[in-house]
Amino acid sequence: MASASANQSASRETTRRQLILAAEKLFAEAGIDGVSLRQINVAAGQKNSSAAHYHFGSKSALILSIYQHRMESVNRRRIAQLQQVKADGREQDVRALVEAIVQPIVAEIDADDSGGNYIRFMAQAMGHPQLDLIELWQQEHSGGLADTIGLLHQALDDDVPQPLVGQRFGLAFEQIIHSLADREKLRQSAGNTFDVNAALFVNNLIDAVAGSMAAPVSAATQEALNRIKTG
Repeated sequence: MASASANQSASRETTRRQLILAAEKLFAEAGIDGVSLRQINVAAGQKNSSAAHYHFGSKSALILSIYQHRMESVNRRRIAQLQQVKADGREQDVRALVEAIVQPIVAEIDADDSGGNYIRFMAQAMGHPQLDLIELWQQEHSGGLADTIGLLHQALDDDVPQPLVGQRFGLAFEQIIHSLADREKLRQSAGNTFDVNAALFVNNLIDAVAGSMAAPVSAATQEALNRIKTG
């Protein structure tokens, strides 16, 4: 009986993974609103026309499952990189912290052929009006990201007011996702002439994001912030 139960559980997990990868690919190619659960079932090779609904309940739940599926390995890499940052005594190094956000995502993209689907799906998800980014960031396997954001707040505490750090991170995260999605589009359109693993692109992105996170606060921005505080 135990063996039969284990086989059923393994079969369910296999089906869930097939549906997740099929949905991720279709969402990346056609957009979230351009794909139905029925199309996902077909792409995943499921004979049961309600398989996606059975395993996830809704398209929104399926989207969160795709995110969680990818974040498990991204989070593991990010935690390991953060541990190294701390071991090197670089907790106050804004660039090192931004690198701990970017590099695990790049590693997931480059891990196998489906990585391009992942980053293009993320770009679709972040731009979707019905999806809550805060809800995404609070999902399982987001501990490494939360720790990194906390360290960024500490590193920037003397130079950037805390409310602005949060705003800047939101802008920076969108820049990271969309820049890496554009990198994937370039790779696909340029064939072998564009190196998807090009260190220049990734390091320049990290530099740009770190620079924007630590940029001096202008008098106009400080004045606007003061009005909010006193209003």
